[in-house]
Amino acid sequence: MRLSDKLALEYLKFRNQCEFDLRCIEALLRYFKGEFIFTKEQLRNADEEIASFDKNRFLQLADKTPKFQLILCDDNDNFPNVNIFSDRIENNLSATFKAGEQRNKAIEHFKALFKDAKSIFIYDKHIYKNHNLTSLEKLIEECKIKCNIYLDRNTYNELNKNKNLSSKIKSKIAIDKAHNLNNKNTHDRYIMIDNNNNNNIEIILTSGIDYLFDTSKDFTYIIREIVKDKNG
Repeated sequence: MRLSDKLALEYLKFRNQCEFDLRCIEALLRYFKGEFIFTKEQLRNADEEIASFDKNRFLQLADKTPKFQLILCDDNDNFPNVNIFSDRIENNLSATFKAGEQRNKAIEHFKALFKDAKSIFIYDKHIYKNHNLTSLEKLIEECKIKCNIYLDRNTYNELNKNKNLSSKIKSKIAIDKAHNLNNKNTHDRYIMIDNNNNNNIEIILTSGIDYLFDTSKDFTYIIREIVKDKNG
């Protein structure tokens, strides 16, 4: 990705072991994919600002077309700019399993993420249906979920109407009161993991939890870190 002039200079200071803005570099490196690219003017500027800077090391990265068509910056939210401190475009972990591929690694990953959870919130408006109950039970068993699982009120009520609901699931679930979901406006399936530290983990699912175990269709999940408001 390309960098704004300010971020280019900070990053090149960092690469040349000069004094740099730590907060800026920490935020910038969250977007690192391969190598950043620069304009020749940015390299000339660095040559003037940084002692013993060798711009020849970076000339191969000069004026390339950015693969993702974005420019990282710290002061502009308008496309093609991405504000490294506050932008909807993020660089998150993801995994995709094609139809027929085993999901053992995903199951182990979920298990590790759930290990120290204080509570788990699951949003999947189809989870109460018969064919999904087995998947929910498998999720509890195979990922060794020990904490409470919270559901939005509608899903909780529908789930409790199902006569096939096992005591194992019933003892785990409760009505969520923290997320204030409007079911009519919510279409994504996701899992929110509330940890004991200041950060939550959100797992966005492109299909139902059942496809974590059923390999007949593709399954993709995306993991985001959600920083809690320390004042809230």
